[in-house]
Amino acid sequence: MSPLRPFKPRESSVRLWLREAGEGKRRLLFSQHAEKRMKERKIGRRQVLETLKHGTISEPLHQDVRGDWRCNVSWHYAGERITLAAVLKLQESGEWVVIATVFEG
Repeated sequence: MSPLRPFKPRESSVRLWLREAGEGKRRLLFSQHAEKRMKERKIGRRQVLETLKHGTISEPLHQDVRGDWRCNVSWHYAGERITLAAVLKLQESGEWVVIATVFEG
């Protein structure tokens, strides 16, 4: 079997992945860095989930040095603008959305 080749997902597919992750229909993982920043910045999981479900892509989809696709997503929730960095992971074990970091703004 040949290795998986990276492909650029369509924006509509990315939005669907993010919404499904926010609704609990797709695997979602919070990095240790994201968990730490959420605690420091007093940003709750509900705010992150709502941002995934309803947010807009505020930094375009781009490929990182590991070959993963990532983008920033922003949304106003509970009186604050939340931005998160989401990484789309395509692995043999399945498809994941990983929250890399979270911040206000």
